[in-house]
Amino acid sequence: MKALNRILLGVVLGVASAQASVNLGSLPLWFEAGADGRYLAHAQDSEFAISTTGAEFTLAQPGKPVEKVQMTFVGGNASATLAGTQPMAGKVNYLLGSDSSAWQVGLPTFSRVQLHQVYPGVDVVYYGNQQRMEYDFNLAAGVKPEAIAIRFDGAQKVSVNADQQLVVQLQGGQIIQHAPVAYQLSGGQSHPVTAHYRVINNQTVTFAVEHYDATLPLVIDPVLSYSTYFGGNSGETIWAVAVNQLDDSVFVAGQTLSIQVSNKIPFAVSGALQTNFHGGKILGDAFVAKFDASGTNLLYCTYLGGSADDAAYAIAVDLAGDAYVGGTTDSTNFPMASTPNYISTGAYKPSAYQGNKLSGVYNKNAASYSSDAFIAELAPDGGSLIYSTYLGGNAADAIFGLSVDPDGNAYATGITFSTNFPITEFAVQPKLACSNNFYLNANSFVARVSADGTSLDYSTFLGGTNYDVGRSIYYEPIQKQVYAAGWTLSTNFPYFNGLTNCTRLDGWRTNSHPAGDGWVARFSVEGNDWPLVYSTFLGSSNYDQATGITADSTGNAYVVGWTTSTNFPVARENTNQISFTSFVHTNNTGFIVATNAFLTQIGWDETNAYVRYSQVFGSRAITVANGVALNLDGSSVYVAGYSSATNIPVSTNLLLNITNNLGGLLKSTNRGGFDVFVMAMPTDFSAIKYFTYLGGKKNDVAKGLALDYEGNAVVVGQTLSTNFPAFEPWFDSSVYPTNGVWPKTAIWSTNYPVLHHILVGTNDAFVTKIITAPSN
Repeated sequence: MKALNRILLGVVLGVASAQASVNLGSLPLWFEAGADGRYLAHAQDSEFAISTTGAEFTLAQPGKPVEKVQMTFVGGNASATLAGTQPMAGKVNYLLGSDSSAWQVGLPTFSRVQLHQVYPGVDVVYYGNQQRMEYDFNLAAGVKPEAIAIRFDGAQKVSVNADQQLVVQLQGGQIIQHAPVAYQLSGGQSHPVTAHYRVINNQTVTFAVEHYDATLPLVIDPVLSYSTYFGGNSGETIWAVAVNQLDDSVFVAGQTLSIQVSNKIPFAVSGALQTNFHGGKILGDAFVAKFDASGTNLLYCTYLGGSADDAAYAIAVDLAGDAYVGGTTDSTNFPMASTPNYISTGAYKPSAYQGNKLSGVYNKNAASYSSDAFIAELAPDGGSLIYSTYLGGNAADAIFGLSVDPDGNAYATGITFSTNFPITEFAVQPKLACSNNFYLNANSFVARVSADGTSLDYSTFLGGTNYDVGRSIYYEPIQKQVYAAGWTLSTNFPYFNGLTNCTRLDGWRTNSHPAGDGWVARFSVEGNDWPLVYSTFLGSSNYDQATGITADSTGNAYVVGWTTSTNFPVARENTNQISFTSFVHTNNTGFIVATNAFLTQIGWDETNAYVRYSQVFGSRAITVANGVALNLDGSSVYVAGYSSATNIPVSTNLLLNITNNLGGLLKSTNRGGFDVFVMAMPTDFSAIKYFTYLGGKKNDVAKGLALDYEGNAVVVGQTLSTNFPAFEPWFDSSVYPTNGVWPKTAIWSTNYPVLHHILVGTNDAFVTKIITAPSN
């Protein structure tokens, strides 16, 4: 119902495809049938209990007394029929205490609860998710809205704020109900009408609806807001995201220190590869989760780790739904395909490339055990491993970027300190170019693991005598090219057929104060022999880092990252391409004062790489781009990152001026600390499709970006904000309700851990989907 109102608002403002909405990858809410006839919905530190006369809210915020608010339908029918509708597959069990006779087993769950005839001709329907509880009033023709009166016993007072939201004031906080949305159905079409709250006294409210047809049924939809996060009782970060282009399912990978969501709810789902936290005091365990296309149904969530520290920094997915995960591990008992005692179910390959032995050894200079990189392939249900293998040498190694080709071969880049990192026969660089005596020097690497995980098809060092990191890698299937990007402090990083204005490390100012450059490399994948097409620096006189890369089928690479260089290469191939304004491009400043993001398109003229388009953008603040992706037809490029800037001057598009109307979620300015930003533009760089902030009062950082089949952006990362925005999906105009019930995008699963409406751990991860709204 809100979606209908906002789509029509967009038309009034003259906004078509530029308008965007937000779908925070959410967690399921279900209703349990209680023994006392009520229906219960739980969230972290809160409960919502529905009865025939209304509903009761119980809020138990940390450090505050428990508060209860009883929402009562004044003069309502105490004998109204209350029933759960749309039964869900999952059941709820409460096995509490040693007395099994007191256990509650197999409690049914429902996605909706209906209260029939609470007033003559009035039904109430409850539904929602852990971000928002909704309840609709369905009024039969001729029933007046003012017949409904709601009293909030236990509240200090109720009022309507400037945004027409209903504020239920409690001793320790507020419950906010968004402005009601109302519509009527006629001729198979939905027609919005204006509705608002009318306060009767300090605890009672009713509705006022303007200019509606009393001969038609009326639906009033107030919304109870909850802000939710992806996380448990400690800290976690999502580092990477991938989308299956066949069904738009979303895969995320990261690290967590959480052993549970609450004392009743585990972090991992039943049937996952690993359901228990295994250890790690610094990084914790890696984890992998899969959502359906709507973001409202978690298909699996599993730990992936051993008894020491593990983290997943990269993820890719094939069309079959297998997830390929890369990262780093200190665990000697990391789950391996050849060691089924560490994993739950499934059939495994007889061996992986490197097997189940951690090759890193204790390093006295580093005063810690060395880690290995790992690559693992998970089955579509997340319950078993196809393969899992260490990848590393006698020192520390990690994978930061991962890609997969149609045959299931996995391509990886990252960092290695190991002199004996496994290298293949046709390597571009067969030896570690730097000294690792003091554990301060490392090289990037580029590698491919075969589809069955049993062989290393190609592997090479890539770096110089100082410090080099591979951050991102992309396999382009049409031309069969591999593109990689990262950053380097090496003056002798291998340069070959590169950019003519980036032939050396410009950022090296003095031996005591080096500043790195980004690097970009392209390989032609021909069997086990990969000719290097080009390898180039990307940067200028100060610090520059490349953090993400993708490519189109014509051989153009799209690179993002951040820079502090006032003379970072900026170019436009033609005058129709948009020009950005940047703080560091026009002002001399240091790293602490400002960084700007950059987007650079690199072409290939059969002799050298060259810049087709390159711009920096930001303000007098920190702005970093971490992810880049192309839509399916290669017509648009998307960039995601984070910024503390409040005034990035990148667009005069109408979206920038109306984002405050989109549920208060998309913003035209920063809300506090670092905020996530997402930008979309055509690949001819002629305009900005949209640029928006997303975040709360504290730090919110985008770590990864992927696009679904329709070109909708899925952004993941970490938030410290207690008010990180939550929102439910918009719906295409073709699915406007014709039967008085607004359709939902998914049946919510009961196997996902119920999260919380407040930040419980030190930080939580987030999953956000930004959808281009329909124009009609």
